[in-house]
Amino acid sequence: MRHYWIVLIVLGAFILEGTLSEWILPESWQSRVYVVPHLVLITVLYISIFTTRYLGLTYGLAFGFLQDVVYYGHSIGVYSFSYGLVAYAVGLAFRRVQLGVLTSLFVVLLGNLFYEMLIYGVYRFFLNVIRVDFQWAFMHQMLPSVLFNLLLGLALYLPARKYLEPPENQRDNEEK
Repeated sequence: MRHYWIVLIVLGAFILEGTLSEWILPESWQSRVYVVPHLVLITVLYISIFTTRYLGLTYGLAFGFLQDVVYYGHSIGVYSFSYGLVAYAVGLAFRRVQLGVLTSLFVVLLGNLFYEMLIYGVYRFFLNVIRVDFQWAFMHQMLPSVLFNLLLGLALYLPARKYLEPPENQRDNEEK
C-alpha cells in the first residue's frame, strides 16, 4: 500500500514540475540564466537514499520515461536513462552513510550536478543537439539549476525522510 502513495507523490511532483514552475520562477531569472526545477529527480533521489537503490532505479526509469514522452522530443530514453542511472549511483554510493540534513543535501547536489552533466553530454556528443560550450552551459544553465534544486531539496527533506525512511533493520534486509 505504501508504494501506491509513493507513486502518487512522484506523479504529483511531475505535475507540479510541469505546471507551477512557470509561475514560481521570475521572468528576470529566465532572461540571464536558465533555471529548471527537477522535483521528480529530487523525489527519486530521496527514494533512492531513504529506501533502496533498486526502488530509486525503478522510479527513475519510469518517471524519466514519462519525462521523455511528455516534455522532450529529441530522443526517447535520454531522461529515463539519466534518472535511472543517477538514482542507482546515488543509492549505491551512499547506502552505508548516515544521512543527516547536510549529507542528504550534498547527495541532492551531487545527483543534480551529475544529472545535468549527463544530459549535456548526451545531447552534445551523441545527439549533436546542443552547440554551446561546456563553460557557458555550466555557468548559465547547470549551476543555477543545481542551486535552485538544492533549495527545493532542502524544502522536501523533512517530509521525504519522515515518510520514506524505513526502520534500519528493514533497509539492511532489502539491500542484501
